[in-house]
Amino acid sequence: MPGTGGSAGTGGAAGSSGGAKGSGGVPAGGASGAGTGGVTGSGGSTMIRDAAARDSMARDGSAVIDLPGQRDVAIDIPGNRDTGTANGGDGGCVPDYACKPSSPNTGDIYADCAARVNQFRACVCLPPLPRWTAGEACADQDAQYDSQQNTAHAGFQAGICASGNAQDECPNWTGSTPEKVIDGCLQMMFDEGPPPTATCTGQCYSDHGHYINMTGTKYKNGVACGFYTTASGGIWAAQNFQ
Repeated sequence: MPGTGGSAGTGGAAGSSGGAKGSGGVPAGGASGAGTGGVTGSGGSTMIRDAAARDSMARDGSAVIDLPGQRDVAIDIPGNRDTGTANGGDGGCVPDYACKPSSPNTGDIYADCAARVNQFRACVCLPPLPRWTAGEACADQDAQYDSQQNTAHAGFQAGICASGNAQDECPNWTGSTPEKVIDGCLQMMFDEGPPPTATCTGQCYSDHGHYINMTGTKYKNGVACGFYTTASGGIWAAQNFQ
């Protein structure tokens, strides 16, 4: 259950199934706030940071979880920020924060998901992340476990496998396909950026965290995508960063 004492999140962009995605987070030093917006089974996305803090957050109840009707929430670890601020320092590239590239569709959803992340990194003049193929089985496990718990990031927080250091997730996109989730959900994540300030915590991170994770420079070793489709057709898709 979400902790008490947090302020309500604000409404976000529409999910693929017509539901709205809200946002929420953990106030600095405080307990979790519930996100607003969204309906059970609607598209949305969620993010989590800092594997080192995962176990303690699970124990003390401070972790923010994604419940039906609370589609988009984030874990905020003050002092552990990587805004991934891009610039045209190479003298040639100019960041395009309104970038809307056509999603790759090669028939390999794992490769396409990693390529989609790198499309958006290229939009803001950042180098690509390698595809973390060794982490994909774990990302699949995370997606399946989270669907069974109906809770985004449950597997990451429980440490069911080596999930890396940060995670974004597209929870329960119903009436969709993995290709449409890769296209629509990751575009929604990129559209959250850039954050207004270099230091982005609390509600700022709740509003911009997907973009921060996707375009961060702290996690350089790769991105692994995982997918699970429920019996009712809901797709859960995790992106793990290391």
